[in-house]
Amino acid sequence: MESQETKLCPYCAEPIKLEAIKCRHCGSDLVFKEKEQEMTKFEIPKQRKEGLFLQTMNCGCAVIFIIIFVVILMAISN
Repeated sequence: MESQETKLCPYCAEPIKLEAIKCRHCGSDLVFKEKEQEMTKFEIPKQRKEGLFLQTMNCGCAVIFIIIFVVILMAISN
């Protein structure tokens, strides 16, 4: 039940103070939730794409490093 001094936690639906930045019931970070809601639908996919690019780049670098390492080992053993 919401009053003028409380709001419901978006995670556990328990009443919390309006100024709360963390839910005392479930421990969820409420400031992050508010910032997430402020983002537009266009900003969220952009961030996910950047994260995917970095993950892909890291995998690509690892594969190249392994290939170079194997080639050096083969050259040394011959």
